[in-house]
Amino acid sequence: MPLPSASLLDTVPGTAARARFRSRSFLAHRGERPRTLWLIEEGWASGYKLLRDGRRHISRFYIPGDLCDPSWLAADGVDQLVVSITPIKAIALDRARIETRLHSDPAFSGRWALEGFARLRAQSEWLVTLGCKSATERLSQLICELFCRLAASDRVEEDRCEFPLSQQDMADFTGMTPVHVCRTLKELKEHGLIELRRRRLRVLDFDRLAKLCGFECAYLAAEAAGPLPRLAAAA
Repeated sequence: MPLPSASLLDTVPGTAARARFRSRSFLAHRGERPRTLWLIEEGWASGYKLLRDGRRHISRFYIPGDLCDPSWLAADGVDQLVVSITPIKAIALDRARIETRLHSDPAFSGRWALEGFARLRAQSEWLVTLGCKSATERLSQLICELFCRLAASDRVEEDRCEFPLSQQDMADFTGMTPVHVCRTLKELKEHGLIELRRRRLRVLDFDRLAKLCGFECAYLAAEAAGPLPRLAAAA
């Protein structure tokens, strides 16, 4: 889960096509080949897979400033469902135009490659987190990461930000149960690290929270290559 692609917001024209999605709407269905990539301006979404027995694993949360999803360019079809958690406003980016630009503009394709490498780096970090860290460390890592990503797109006011995730959402991302998430959140609150109420998060002591889980923000940062050249939006 890399740093939000907030710089992309400056690369599309003001006349770009925009779309709105209601809460719990599908942005992508598994197996389809989307003609549009979505640059999220407002709202949150999640990408996940369902197992045969109905269990769900969330692999990514999309927040304002995120592009949903560059990996679609390298696949014949979407391998995960993408569903809005809140109402969403998004900019539509035409896949065919992006693919044409990737083949003709080395600077453009290089920047996209670096975005992809940053995502791989973040996935590697979460492999370690899910495989080795405790429940408290996993949840703290998720909170630190989302807080930093929101801050990077100017969505944090002092020590507060929007946080619309349910305990089930957090459980399905961290490999915990909702009951365990509830208990762990309570412990973090009792230790004076966070406050979470009415879909708003307050991080009371970020340094202590980061130290608790060994969080280092370096893995979130895409390589410094400057903003992407201007994209063409879907008509």
